[in-house]
Amino acid sequence: MYLKDLKTGQSATVLKINKGHAAERRLFEIGLVPGTRVEVLSRHPFKGPLLLQVGNSRLALGQGIAQMVEVELIPDQDL
Repeated sequence: MYLKDLKTGQSATVLKINKGHAAERRLFEIGLVPGTRVEVLSRHPFKGPLLLQVGNSRLALGQGIAQMVEVELIPDQDL
């Protein structure tokens, strides 16, 4: 599953960033690395960016970059 596939309100753990993408270093710099938990706060329509909570930071990530980030969904803990 990829970050771009998550719905608003879902959380996941980053598994890996596909190598060779130009944004890989930038993602590392902002803390989006394997093992990091991310939550999708909102999704903009028409393939717009995702607003994410990463640790204590919020960031917007475009769909093109989000499709390079492999994640594992964290099951809903309210069940």
